[in-house]
Amino acid sequence: MSDLEIKNVISPACDDAEYVREVAEAKRALELWTMEPGFQEAFFAAPEETLASYGLSIDALSVKVLCDHDTAVEYQKTPFEELPRVVRRYRGFLKEKVSERERMTKEYCVPKHPSFRAWRGRQLNRCWAELGSRNNSIIHVPITFELDLGCSVGCPFCGVMAPKLSKVSRYDEDAALWKGVLSFTKEIIGDAAGQATCYYATEPLDNPDYEKFTDDFFKIFGIIPQLTSAASMRKPERTRAYLERALKTYRRVHRFSVLSLDILHKIFEAFTPEELICVELLPQFTEAPHNMFANAGRARKNDGLHVEEGDGNTIACISGFVVNMAERSVRLITPCGASEAHPTGEMILAKEHFEGLDDFKRLFVSLIDRYMQAEFPKDQPLRLRPGISFEKTEKGIEFYRSEKFRLKFFGADDLSPTLYHDVLDKLQSGGKTAYDIAGELMEEIDAFPANVFFVLKKFELAGLFLEPYETEK
Repeated sequence: MSDLEIKNVISPACDDAEYVREVAEAKRALELWTMEPGFQEAFFAAPEETLASYGLSIDALSVKVLCDHDTAVEYQKTPFEELPRVVRRYRGFLKEKVSERERMTKEYCVPKHPSFRAWRGRQLNRCWAELGSRNNSIIHVPITFELDLGCSVGCPFCGVMAPKLSKVSRYDEDAALWKGVLSFTKEIIGDAAGQATCYYATEPLDNPDYEKFTDDFFKIFGIIPQLTSAASMRKPERTRAYLERALKTYRRVHRFSVLSLDILHKIFEAFTPEELICVELLPQFTEAPHNMFANAGRARKNDGLHVEEGDGNTIACISGFVVNMAERSVRLITPCGASEAHPTGEMILAKEHFEGLDDFKRLFVSLIDRYMQAEFPKDQPLRLRPGISFEKTEKGIEFYRSEKFRLKFFGADDLSPTLYHDVLDKLQSGGKTAYDIAGELMEEIDAFPANVFFVLKKFELAGLFLEPYETEK
């Protein structure tokens, strides 16, 4: 292998043990740097000795380049091929993870149902203006499942304010319904339904039959669902067995929420760096040198937490359905910035209950029909979303919200930038349909209706218009 060759570590699995060891140890060093109090001081005092005391054999310079701000700035302009080998390999690993997340957003999570696909696309684009760069990390999965009602952990920072655990779905009772629900959602949504998780406002390992449920999921979708657990050390051998099975069957990145320094130490004792190479550790305890909590849910009222500022805070990652098997309910949600109106950083558009599989199918289809349109009818009044500002420019229009992210629309394809200005003026007057706007501009400036519809369609796809169900309120 060339010294400069970068390999995939996640999928397909890398068979180069030395390569995997270096990437895994770099990851462990970063975890120590961000989560272990005193590690940074000890490292600067005696780099090699400190790394060795944690069982790490990678070189100290690589750790400095990856972890220390000043060293990272010093090496910022260093050509890639001149960076330390461990740094190159770890950055390749990060690039692999980012690329996989982008593919999930742009490909894997796109529903085959045309109306669902269009609605999800508008929500995804809306979030660029509303959430800014945070939208980079939101994959807008079209569906996910909850196997319990509530959560036993009760994290004080819970972004979705999960209630206390009150009920779990048992496999012996619900297997037939579960398989029917999975098969039907695959029929309607397509393979994108296989990107679902089997948790949301729940702790997956609360369910004693979690493995049985996910076995069925794999049989139907060919995918082991991604696991995020705050109870990974409750039964370490159960966690180990699940990870081993999952990573052998379908490799992807899983996550452990680390709620205390003691839990961090137990994780390090139980798992080698190589065993956790596909597991992200999330520092969610106050002693960690680098911890940050989204200012959503319970964290909004917890003064003891270091929360992020701004109006783009949310941990919601779903533009679609949450199916709760324990409660027999379906929620339709999409992300938004946490606020008094939406404290969990999600708009809950609907919640309804079902009794059996036939009832679920009816409910599922009816929610799509009611809330999702493939495109806005041209005789429907169009209203710009509140809170979004704009600037008219020489090239067209720029929309933005709190300066977080700008959506730029330029005159192109023989369309004058002033046409964008004229269309915007008509929209601001309020209550006009696409037919109204096209007709008025045809009379006033001799605009071709097809060009007006083209501009309006661009605004629609960008999520700048209120959805019909929002204007009903």
